Amino acid sequence: MARAHRLLLTLAAVITLAAVPAFAQAGMAQKLKAMGGKPCSATSEFICVKISVPLDHFDPTNTRRIKVAFAVRPADGTSKGLYVTATGGPGTSGIASADSYSTSFAQGVLDRFDSVFFDQRGMGRSGDVDCPKAVTTYRLATSSAAAATSAFASACTQEVRTPALLPYMGTNQATEDLEAFRVALGSPSIWLYGESYGTQYGQAYAAAHPATLKGLIIDGVVDLTLTGPQFWTSAAGTFESVLNTTLTICDRRPRCLKDATTSAGDVYDALQARLAAHPIKVRFPLANGERVVRELTLGLFQTTASGQMYGTYGRMMFLRALTAAGQGDLVPMLRLAYSNAMLNPQNLKPIIDPTWSDAGYYGVDCRDYAYYSGTSIERSTAYLDEAAQIDTLHPRIGAAIFLTDYACVWWPGSDVAAARPAPLINPDIPTFVIVATGDPITPAAQGKAVYSRLADGYLITTTSGPHVTFGRGNPCPDNLVNDFLISGRLPTQRTTTCAGSYVQPYIPLAPAKASGFENLKAALVSFDQQFAAVPEYTYWDGTSPLATGCAVTGSVRVRATTSGEAYTFTNCSFTAGVRITGTGTKNSDSDLATLEITTAGRWNQQLRYLDSAHGTTVTLVD
Repeated sequence: MARAHRLLLTLAAVITLAAVPAFAQAGMAQKLKAMGGKPCSATSEFICVKISVPLDHFDPTNTRRIKVAFAVRPADGTSKGLYVTATGGPGTSGIASADSYSTSFAQGVLDRFDSVFFDQRGMGRSGDVDCPKAVTTYRLATSSAAAATSAFASACTQEVRTPALLPYMGTNQATEDLEAFRVALGSPSIWLYGESYGTQYGQAYAAAHPATLKGLIIDGVVDLTLTGPQFWTSAAGTFESVLNTTLTICDRRPRCLKDATTSAGDVYDALQARLAAHPIKVRFPLANGERVVRELTLGLFQTTASGQMYGTYGRMMFLRALTAAGQGDLVPMLRLAYSNAMLNPQNLKPIIDPTWSDAGYYGVDCRDYAYYSGTSIERSTAYLDEAAQIDTLHPRIGAAIFLTDYACVWWPGSDVAAARPAPLINPDIPTFVIVATGDPITPAAQGKAVYSRLADGYLITTTSGPHVTFGRGNPCPDNLVNDFLISGRLPTQRTTTCAGSYVQPYIPLAPAKASGFENLKAALVSFDQQFAAVPEYTYWDGTSPLATGCAVTGSVRVRATTSGEAYTFTNCSFTAGVRITGTGTKNSDSDLATLEITTAGRWNQQLRYLDSAHGTTVTLVD
């Protein structure tokens, strides 16, 4: 149900245990090899294997089968079972994120568990159900919601390469795939961690196979007893609250308020009102230094506002784009919009993300939930009528959030009734429920409702915080969960409150003119900050070559190197009167950035710029 945006993980608190000989891994590795397993990539610590499973686990007369992919990192020591991670979405590839996610695992977890990730049926290596062309058309549409969405559902289901899989993508089918994999491995016990949509998956697996489950950790929790409209009503209110709080925080931070020129809420409302009337034309900078006329639409703006609310850094980035809009510059907002809509800003073609599938999202959600009754037209009318009521209650973002699953009324087979499951009680299975009060998409109230019904539950609440908190560098939830996984030690109390932040420190906009800088060093520090906050670079995948236009003039190109990153600036300017040409590098290990550049405008100098944890230095070159 809940879309989980890709998150950058920080290293969790590591619990160091004695090293265990490598041969301890041999048992699992040999099993996987016998099943046809191979390294997931040349650099991966995971072994990928596909198993054959029934297309329909619940109809023995249906003999068709499909293959589903799993990735396993054998335990460094003697394994006590499988530690399975169910990633968010639905629509994500767990295998694509396996290596990055596992860097946040405590060493004790890596020692004592065979770590498992998977591509749920229809996703990634398990079917690749996707429709990037239909998605691009949908996100740029300016027609009515009904026309655009019905056209999308039709185009998407026609574009996917395996449409026969769509009726069998529900979570109940997918959890049986995991059980089939467990049996194929010799039936080890499972400890399951689910984040966002993965909490739906985890609860469904727990209800179907309680005897095999030794522990359940659900983070960013969906209450499965809610209907689809009830879930999105809840999320709409929470998104509105998170957005309002974010705007208020800008008003309380002097530099943010100064950049906005007035209340951030007023800037937001004025921009939304303009976009509701018609799209706004924007002169957008390209990587070749030229500018082209683009359009910022209401749909793109609302997609951006909602997408940036998932995390503390994203909220800050949204405030920067909004304050720029307050000064009449809509380029930063459009840059963020393209990033959220997965569109290449240079040509507006879809960015093919192997870790995500919109068709996978709807393929699962539109099977798991029923939206109203009657024909597609009747269900559409009911959906839009309720969205109008939500808009009255939450006028900034509520209706846009509520309409997230609107495509389901047009999706093939979505008229099949989907009864809500019974509340999860999970007797004799320790269950950790992790929530954050600043989580917009899976409101803390839903997780607390799930916790209240558990026979053996532990509630961990982070104040403020992002969507999904475990493994993101906060030792409070991390230590509690790791103690349980590694030592079997349960918290001494049933409820725990952890401290968290709401919005990361605001990065001020660049002065409009070079006269706004006290000296050359201040101008270069600002240039460095502005470049780092360009959305294309901020959300860069770290591997593909990147080229983008700078704010005032010029361009920058970025490429990955064996030690980090390399840059080429060509007449690049974020402030009129400060233009940069030259090259640079950044070392990923030391975090040292070095620029060999020539400045033009107010200052005409050849220099070396160094920035590290120890400070910033500027050295003129004769």
